[in-house]
Formats: sequence, structure tokens, C-alpha cells
Amino acid sequence: MTTALLPPTPDRAEAVALGEHAAFVELISGLSPGEWDKPTDCAGWSVRDVVAHVAGALEEGAHIRAQLRRVALAPRRYPQLDRLDAINQLQVDDRGAHPPDRLVHEVSSLGPRAARARRRTPQLIRSRAVPRGFSLPTGATFGYLVDVIYPRDLWMHRIDVARATNRDLRATSTEADVVALVVRDLACTWGGPATTLTLTGHGAGTWALGAGKPVAAVETDAVEICRHLSGRIASPPIAAKGDPGAEQYLLAARIPF
Repeated sequence: MTTALLPPTPDRAEAVALGEHAAFVELISGLSPGEWDKPTDCAGWSVRDVVAHVAGALEEGAHIRAQLRRVALAPRRYPQLDRLDAINQLQVDDRGAHPPDRLVHEVSSLGPRAARARRRTPQLIRSRAVPRGFSLPTGATFGYLVDVIYPRDLWMHRIDVARATNRDLRATSTEADVVALVVRDLACTWGGPATTLTLTGHGAGTWALGAGKPVAAVETDAVEICRHLSGRIASPPIAAKGDPGAEQYLLAARIPF
């Protein structure tokens, strides 16, 4: 049975953000001093940098002034970067001297406030398209940014930290929502043959991609395919049957994280 691909309500998006936030805080609270400097799958970023970015993004969610400041400053300091990448780097810069315990405290305290503030984003703003230069699909709205991208980013960065420190990735009751919305983005741009996609592990489920009767079936691990779709790895392990175009299209696809 396939899983429905529905957009989240603001209330559900808040619940997902809170669930993933709690798991992220649990993970970083247990890191040893030496683990904070380990490299991650995010090019050029250590575990400390990833946590600083998460703290900065939560700060922007909780405090609009912090967001406006970085939006204005980012293109001037990093004109060579995409606007979103420049903002992310500013988040890291702003917390470059913060010790781990302060970063943990900031992430812990800012998360619930950011989730609550994002849920309260007015519909007038939610419906507006995000300006160009933010590495998002054409026509992506602020509602998509606050309800889909921010919880997804938090989930993926928990994976980054867990992998960098050889920690187990704890299952959550909300990660299935994150994975389903990744598949929803994939389905919206799917140009391959009609395919049954089965994901195993964290956020497991089965979905139909493309129109018509499926002529291909693809099975892979949810975390690994999401790492691939985010650009972190090139070739996740895939078991495919039927039309080979399905696997080829999946390996060529990228989704915003």
C-alpha cells in the first residue's frame, strides 16, 4: 500500500520540528570534547560548525531581526555564494567562538521558540514566493520553507553529526514525515517511468512515482537515498527491477535540503 503524499499543516510541521529538535539536542548533549572538531559530510564544516548553523537557523526562526540582519549582510560578505549558503555561513561565523556547552544551550532553548514562531507565520507570508537565489525550486513559498525545509534540514544535520561521531541514529516518531516530504518533492519533479519506490530503515514506506501502472520497482535505504538526493553521496545502494530508467532518473535527481 502506498503512502499519501500530502503537504503538512502548520501544526504538524511544528510537531515534526519539535520531535526532530529533541532528538538533535539529545545527540549533541552527549558529545565528547574531541568529537566537536570531527569533519562532517557538509564540505568544510566540522560538527561544531553544523551545530552553530543549526543554532543560527533556530535563532532566525525565533527572532526576525536576526534573520533580517543575515539576509542583508550575506550577499555582501559572501557574494560568490548562493544566498542561502551565504546566510548559513554567517550563522557559523556568528558562533565561531562559542564553546560546545553554549551551543548546546542555544540549540536547546531556541528550538521550541522557533517552531512556535514558524507555525504562527501568517498565511499572507506563507503564500509568498521565496526570492530567487535561495537554492529552492522555482515558485517555492515561505510556507514550504518554514514547514518543510527547516525540519528536513534539522533531520539531515542530525544524520551528519551521528555519522561524523559514529553514533547510532535514534529513531523518532516524526522522521517518517520528513522522509515522506522528500519523496513528495521527488514525485513533483519525477520524469522517469512509473515506479514503486520502497524505502527501508528510518522513515520507511512505499510510494508511487509517476503516472500510470508502475513498470519499475526500486528499493533502497531512506537515509542513504536522502543523503544522495541532498548531494552528500553519489551512489547509494539500490535494488531495482523493471525499466532501468527509474534507477537512472533517481541517481540523477537532487532535492533541496
